Amino acid sequence: MRARRFAVGGVAALVAAAAVAAGLVPGHSGSPAYAATVESVITVDTDRQGGPLKKAGLGTLFGVASTPDTPADLAAGSQLYLSQHQAAPGDTSYPTSTESVVAKMRAAGMKMVGRYNDLMGGWPYDWKGTADWYAKVDAATRGIQSYRDVLYAVAPFNEPDNKLQGGFAQDTSVPGATYDEKFEWLWTQTFRRIRAIDPTIPIMGPNYEHYRGWEAPLQARMRAFLVNAKATGTVPNLIGWHSLGPSPGDVPESLTRYYRPLENELALPGRPLPVVIEEYGPGTGDFEGVPGTMVKHWAEFERYGVDYASMGIYTNPGLLGNTLRRTATGLKPNAGWYLMNWYRSMRGNRVDVSRWDTRHYQASDGVASWDAAARTLTVLAGGEDGDVDVTVLGLNARGLSGTVRVRLDVAYWDKEPTDTDQRTERGGDPISGAYNLFDKAMTVDASGKLTVPVHAMQRYHGYRILISPAAAPAAYPGKYEAETAAVTHAVVHTGADGRVLASGDGYVGGIDAADSAVTFGVDVPSAGMYLMRVRYANGTGAAAGHTVSVNGTAQGSVAYPATDGWANSSLGTASKRIVLAAGHNEIRLGRGTGFAELDFVDVRPDTHRYEAEYAAVTSARISHYGYDEFPDLVGGIDQADSAVEFTVDAPLAGDYRLTVGYGNGQAGTATHRVLVGGVQQGVVSYPGTGAWLTGPAQDGPLRRAEVTVRLTAGLNQVRLAKGDGFAELDYLTVVPPVIAGPGPNPSPRPSPSPSRQPSPSPSPNPGGVCTAGYRVTGQWDGAFQAEVTVTAGAAPISGWQVTLTYGQGQVVNQVWSAAYRQSGAVVTLTNLDYNGALGAGAGTTVGLIATRGTANADPVVSCR
Repeated sequence: MRARRFAVGGVAALVAAAAVAAGLVPGHSGSPAYAATVESVITVDTDRQGGPLKKAGLGTLFGVASTPDTPADLAAGSQLYLSQHQAAPGDTSYPTSTESVVAKMRAAGMKMVGRYNDLMGGWPYDWKGTADWYAKVDAATRGIQSYRDVLYAVAPFNEPDNKLQGGFAQDTSVPGATYDEKFEWLWTQTFRRIRAIDPTIPIMGPNYEHYRGWEAPLQARMRAFLVNAKATGTVPNLIGWHSLGPSPGDVPESLTRYYRPLENELALPGRPLPVVIEEYGPGTGDFEGVPGTMVKHWAEFERYGVDYASMGIYTNPGLLGNTLRRTATGLKPNAGWYLMNWYRSMRGNRVDVSRWDTRHYQASDGVASWDAAARTLTVLAGGEDGDVDVTVLGLNARGLSGTVRVRLDVAYWDKEPTDTDQRTERGGDPISGAYNLFDKAMTVDASGKLTVPVHAMQRYHGYRILISPAAAPAAYPGKYEAETAAVTHAVVHTGADGRVLASGDGYVGGIDAADSAVTFGVDVPSAGMYLMRVRYANGTGAAAGHTVSVNGTAQGSVAYPATDGWANSSLGTASKRIVLAAGHNEIRLGRGTGFAELDFVDVRPDTHRYEAEYAAVTSARISHYGYDEFPDLVGGIDQADSAVEFTVDAPLAGDYRLTVGYGNGQAGTATHRVLVGGVQQGVVSYPGTGAWLTGPAQDGPLRRAEVTVRLTAGLNQVRLAKGDGFAELDYLTVVPPVIAGPGPNPSPRPSPSPSRQPSPSPSPNPGGVCTAGYRVTGQWDGAFQAEVTVTAGAAPISGWQVTLTYGQGQVVNQVWSAAYRQSGAVVTLTNLDYNGALGAGAGTTVGLIATRGTANADPVVSCR
């Protein structure tokens, strides 16, 4: 498969009024309250360990590109594998070809599969005869010699069970009575030509689109291929196929029940062959890059020993499998990236994970590892709606008994409820880091068993559990506990009652009186729109809500769908946009409708932008950037009634500055009329950009125009309608009015301290020295991303440790390609297993994301 095409027209839009009535907020699907059912259990048995995790699922199809310019550091932080178009030697004309991305692959330490079949051109492939094909195969095989170091394998064919078209089946120069026989002959000739030039490059095949061994015709096809390959001495080094069905169980069922027995029956040389699932995942609209869906596939790959797998592509290339989002300051990671980063960073031995739904493959699942050096168990899980218990066995044999530290983190996959395209894959706003649900002491029982509750799991989010020796919990910037807030006419629950699920061993209930409230003192570096996530419980069985005010000004309410109980048995998460002033703010959650209990709030800048292609489009064309196939923008806004209407969420009434991302490929200035609720409030002007967004530069020509409008509190229909000239629309962002601070006597709140992670002891560095460089690669409100380059000196080194000493309150909350810890202003980065040994003059790169204040001076950097 190159890409699956989906029609955008016909996807029903959510009516704004219906969204309000249902209490929908960003990140909530509007699914009904969870029914009380038998609880799902994921069992992690630390007594049953294998070797290191294979991490086969950390691959993407066309995930790295030259356009867009996929950041190598983000690729290194989340990917191991890539499947790319094979290019002719020196041909970098296509941004996702092997020749276009090889430098990034090498910098990221990734391996790729080169897909020779893409050299044919066309889709399905356009067969031009054996002479043309042989010439391309020979040239490509000679061309790959300059980058064999980054090739995992070459795949001569892609979906050859049905994609060789253009007269292939009718070509009389290709022997064989059937299509399959002709392909088997072509496989033999192609394999031999590759081997004549390169005797050792791994060759993967057959790479069928469909292999479900329980279907007799498909099993017969695989048998015939292997019989021919054995007879002709062309058995692939790696066996591979695609698995594009909706069930994560398709691979284990085909592999263990059909392929492996067939391989043994035929006595294939080299058996058992390594397994490559060169494309995996369904085109159901809720797979690519979505944390809770991906992890179920990873679990099966680990369980059954798959060696390499790349996600199928159902969105646009260059975005690391739909885990990056375009922003005004470049590509930024979303929740899918963070889950892949967690998986990429897991160390130690694979631990056996058993799911409760043993053969249906659709329930929650996970992967786990035990890092003996750090004495830490890591579990990644997701994939189900409802309460899930993760039961861990054998901890006492790992030296973890009595009281231990347990952390539960979540990577939220948000979807705007008013988008006209409600496919889950079209969500995934960029985030500055994952969220912590709790970090607390828990007790391992005498048998070595510990159960970690993941209650009100949502199927598309990704979850991480860390179990390590007892230690004080960290404080997380942006997270504010209800029990330490200012509480009015309510009850603080602590002790045994609060320790069951609550984040900080306490929560607030009894918010029942007319004046009951919990007021959080929240500090932010700059004024603007923020997203507040509220951890709550609503055991009434009906919808509830709290009123929200900031610094004394009402900002609507936050809705709480029913949970499966109260805070000592079930907790959920709701979210709401709010407007904050720079500095200190007082956020008051007061009694609204029904009843709810509060655990904590987490407040971060709102990163959402309203994409034109997900707005309501009238007499215009949903289109895409050059090289893409899926929607990016709206063009053809050419008719008198052409318009793009956005549903904009305003926490309070006032004047909002709208920024419009646009392209205008003509010389003059174009305009659109701006209407709010059907009433024109102004005109937005679009000076020429020199090119259209549909060209090969993609959003390179994109410029931004601004206009100020008055919005009412709640949802507003903002319509950009045809004016003078012509312009394409990419997106809309919103800057709210500035509000006043809280005034005198703000409520007290303990200052958060930096979050910390346990780190292994520094690796030795005998006989050599190293240097480290530091640069900021991107900044946005309250946060930034940086790159640290470590370089060995004149002698090789076997390990390294970099110290960053900040001076302006920066707090690191995510690192890839290194272990880290932060103590006050000092951040220590330590090599991982795969990047500690560096030859003389060789280097490696580490990425990090951190929060900042208004200033962000570089730290003092040292390396040893």
